[in-house]
Amino acid sequence: MEKSYDLVIVGGAMSGCCLALALAQHLPELRIAVLEKNAKTKPQPRQKCGFDARSIALSQGSCQKLQQIAFNAKQSLWQKIAPLTEAITQIHVSDRGHSGIVELSSQALQLSRLGAVVELAAMGKVLLEAIAHYPNIDYLSPVTITELQRSADAVHLQLSDQSQLQTALLVCADGNHSTIAQQCGIHYQTLNDYQQSAVIANVKAGLAHDGRAFERFTAQGPLALLPLQQDWLSLVWCVRNPEALQALDDADFLAQLQQQFGWRLGKFEQVGKRSAYPLKLQKAERQIHHRLALVGNAAQTLHPIAGQGFNLGLRDVTCLAAILVQAVQQGQDLGASAVLQRYRQQRQADQARMINLTDSLVNTFANDLLPLQIARNAGLLALSAFAPLQQQFIKPTLGWV
Repeated sequence: MEKSYDLVIVGGAMSGCCLALALAQHLPELRIAVLEKNAKTKPQPRQKCGFDARSIALSQGSCQKLQQIAFNAKQSLWQKIAPLTEAITQIHVSDRGHSGIVELSSQALQLSRLGAVVELAAMGKVLLEAIAHYPNIDYLSPVTITELQRSADAVHLQLSDQSQLQTALLVCADGNHSTIAQQCGIHYQTLNDYQQSAVIANVKAGLAHDGRAFERFTAQGPLALLPLQQDWLSLVWCVRNPEALQALDDADFLAQLQQQFGWRLGKFEQVGKRSAYPLKLQKAERQIHHRLALVGNAAQTLHPIAGQGFNLGLRDVTCLAAILVQAVQQGQDLGASAVLQRYRQQRQADQARMINLTDSLVNTFANDLLPLQIARNAGLLALSAFAPLQQQFIKPTLGWV
């Protein structure tokens, strides 16, 4: 017997959960299933602000969108997440070996914050707690799709636990190079292989961060430090040879970091577990297919240079949710081509803008050519001197679209 749903979301992490919640609050009659391949795990006791936890930067626009998604009948998602975040009140941008420095502040832009940083594990716990409040969402894990068939009016799924589902629309929120999207005939393009990897870790320095985020451009690539609670910092260090950094002991790793970053935060004292992943700009050739839509990293994967990956994906999610709510209210088939075409058309410009922004930043700032060094240093000096230019520079990264 097939169990029938209006919507099945593949991927039960950030994007998938946010999409389910954004729909469930407006459409309590909508039957939603979220499929997650990994088993739910009990959160580990927090150690020094998630000593080994990965973190994510939320733009100011994303904070506002999370405010519009309900956690339960009384609170928004943002109200639950906010106490777990550390606000970004300043952004310090510099180019190693050059004098150009830009300092952007929330106060100068008349904002309470420029963004916020939260541990993924902590945010994930809130999202799962929220889903438990909605009886019309079934969160199924650990399961995978073993067989998929699409007919004119439905998608039929066979799961690894032998259950069978039927749905009007399937949404891929399962990350880069979605296997389900590829099974449905969607190919991925590598628009730029940056020949870099991002080394991720949490570090602690001798001086308090005071809500400052740092973006430091080095010869190999950008180095970002984001403020966490209890004065920890989330490090994203883009390098050409991650194996060499991974092989170092903690003391030597911190010494290398010190050399590249400098002493603005005093001496780096501790580092947590390190991980690394390769950096490529990748994009699905199509955002939609027959009874199929892609959101988040399943649609595009950006370089982390401006911390925009999840923020762009959240805009995919909230756009698709609004279109599906409208479709239900108008009595339309959720998987109809006309409905999915609206999603594709509304997301094209924003996706292209952020892909071009992050790619151009990498090409400009991770390059040793002398003319580019001179040009970017002059650009940073100009940004530092002119407030209107700063506002135009930072506006896209705030998520105001």
